[in-house]
Amino acid sequence: MARKKINKIGIFGGTFNPVHKGHEISGIEFYEKFNLGRLIIIPANIPPHKKNYGGVSPRERLDMCRLCFNKYENDYNIEVSDIEIKKDGVSYTFDTLEALREIYPPYQNLIYFLVGSDMFLELEHWHRYKEILDMCVFVSALRNNNKTEREKVTEFQRELLSRGYKTEIIENNIVEISSTELREKIKRGEPESELLEYLSPEVLNYIKERRIYVL
Repeated sequence: MARKKINKIGIFGGTFNPVHKGHEISGIEFYEKFNLGRLIIIPANIPPHKKNYGGVSPRERLDMCRLCFNKYENDYNIEVSDIEIKKDGVSYTFDTLEALREIYPPYQNLIYFLVGSDMFLELEHWHRYKEILDMCVFVSALRNNNKTEREKVTEFQRELLSRGYKTEIIENNIVEISSTELREKIKRGEPESELLEYLSPEVLNYIKERRIYVL
């Protein structure tokens, strides 16, 4: 059977520790803004930029991502991939994009790669970052209303555009929470009603059943 042609693929990678509504909203708005044919959510195995706090396993982070995004399967073409988790060692974006280009040849697809604004500003410290920029359209999601960060992101985007790279900025319905802050709320045993402001019910139930992030 011939593979269906997909014109645009979106990649959304991260630690997702845990995946929360900020990630969820960013992923869906990313899909819609760029009219993607497929969105691939990729939890990192051993991320090079972050420590894996909380004692949660890569497999548990993968499960939480699937619980979060599977509910959209009737409306969007979203895949939660274990491409990095099943590979030993550090998860380098360059290696992942190389692997995906084998699965989805570049002459068939245009790849968009979404990251949070904090990671976007660290891009020049990434492994083989210039080659990454040559391989995809790099998209920064503004994740808070901090004016200083907004200005830094815009300035860095202008610099990259002047160097011939393709970059975009996406502004979405911002959820003012980070995964670090959310882990602390869970550790403190904050009420379920408050946690549900930031977590989907499916993910919160999974965290409770497995007692993830609890001291």
